[in-house]
Amino acid sequence: MESNHFSRDTVDLLARESQNGPKFKSVRRIFRIMDLVSERGEDLTAKQLAREIGTSLSSCYYLLNILADEGYIEKLPRCGGYRIGRTVSLLHDSTRSDFDTKIESVVEELAHRSHRHAYAAVLSDGEMAVAQVKAPPRSPPLGVVEGFHGASHALALGKVLLAGMGSEYVDGYIDGHGGLEAFTPKTIIRPAMLHAQLNKARMVGLATDFEEFAPNLCCVAAPVGGEDGKVDGAIGISTTARHIRDEGKRLVGLVQWAAKEASELLK
Repeated sequence: MESNHFSRDTVDLLARESQNGPKFKSVRRIFRIMDLVSERGEDLTAKQLAREIGTSLSSCYYLLNILADEGYIEKLPRCGGYRIGRTVSLLHDSTRSDFDTKIESVVEELAHRSHRHAYAAVLSDGEMAVAQVKAPPRSPPLGVVEGFHGASHALALGKVLLAGMGSEYVDGYIDGHGGLEAFTPKTIIRPAMLHAQLNKARMVGLATDFEEFAPNLCCVAAPVGGEDGKVDGAIGISTTARHIRDEGKRLVGLVQWAAKEASELLK
């Protein structure tokens, strides 16, 4: 029987790390494994995952077995890789928010009008979490998957959410991560530069990323606000470097339209 919570082994592991481990190493590694599996799990063996998260093969197998036992990941028998398990979908369905249900039609329309993947995201445990992904017909995968969690400073959706929380929150985000991780050579890793970009995002109501999270991935996002004027979430699209150059103005206009429509639906 599948469970929607971590097992006793996981709880014990987290407790030990909170008492003894610097910056909860195993906890961070569990989240990193989930991120890697969601991005390219079918191509990753346990040995490759151990190298990616910076631990021994035996420790990596221990973490993988916990995640597999709880249904958060599944082992692929043929290729030797991994994929996200059914428990993640169950958790997503059981915690589907009012935000998700109210703006879903707008995210779908944005994908249809832009002919690009469209996204909605919220802050969850201090990180950007992708709540929805809508794809236009016959569109190849591009960007992050539904349920993706992290990389807030490297994606337009995350920048919108960080900007909405203010400078002190951003400082806490940077400190909590021990700095800004570089996903590509174009990732912003200087705190002053990130603050400057987020200040601009607050003023214009729009954020972008140009190959900052992955090569040839460019995104545009705008804030979605509720009645109280605060940023409740973000909505945006992803495209390629060539298309952002050729169609940037049109795509920005569509994202701004979608953000306005979604904000109205939340009021």
